[in-house]
Amino acid sequence: MMKPCPPIVCPPIYEYHDCYVCREVPVIQPVVRVNRQFVVNVPRYVVQPETKNVTVDPGCPGGNP
Repeated sequence: MMKPCPPIVCPPIYEYHDCYVCREVPVIQPVVRVNRQFVVNVPRYVVQPETKNVTVDPGCPGGNP
């Protein structure tokens, strides 16, 4: 008959059952609102009127060429 072996004892295995509880932590975030105004260059045309007197002469009717 065989002699029985002594038991092998292993290190323990830990099982964790975690539970989380919420805790609010105030966080202050400053916000700076900046109103900006941009200058955009837009051409503005200025018209300088000029007057010319022109005479249109169709020639004499029935004249010789």
